[in-house]
Amino acid sequence: MSTKKFNSKSVIALACIAIAAVWMYLGITKYGLWDAKEGPLSGFFPTIIGGVLLISSAIYFIRSFSMEGAKYEKGAVQLTIGMLVIFGASYLIGFLPTLLLFYIIWLRVMEKMPARTIVIATVVMTAIVYGTFSMWLKVPFPEGLLFEMILG
Repeated sequence: MSTKKFNSKSVIALACIAIAAVWMYLGITKYGLWDAKEGPLSGFFPTIIGGVLLISSAIYFIRSFSMEGAKYEKGAVQLTIGMLVIFGASYLIGFLPTLLLFYIIWLRVMEKMPARTIVIATVVMTAIVYGTFSMWLKVPFPEGLLFEMILG
């Protein structure tokens, strides 16, 4: 008979609940959901995804008490550290430049891809991300302290 206990899966679920709540709050209050003339605003998509994340994380949190604790592998720990670095660096140099650097480093170090493939993939991915989110959907990504200091 397994005992119900708080474990690392419970912590992850709580972290996801917090992230979902933040994105839903920002989507509704800062970015806006819908405009009668223009349709969905830049906060629409983050609010929907935040809502799905909130519901699924709440279910996972409840189920986590009956689950066995996670076993951590080296690759998973490296990815987690990478995500934390992205989070911190996005405040310094901006979200899109941080993702670009992370993408290049990941392809080179973790996937061990040749330079030519990295350049082609990076150009294509940058065009897709920038074109879709910045130009088309007009998502306001954080610009970072250095960018603000240069322009400010």
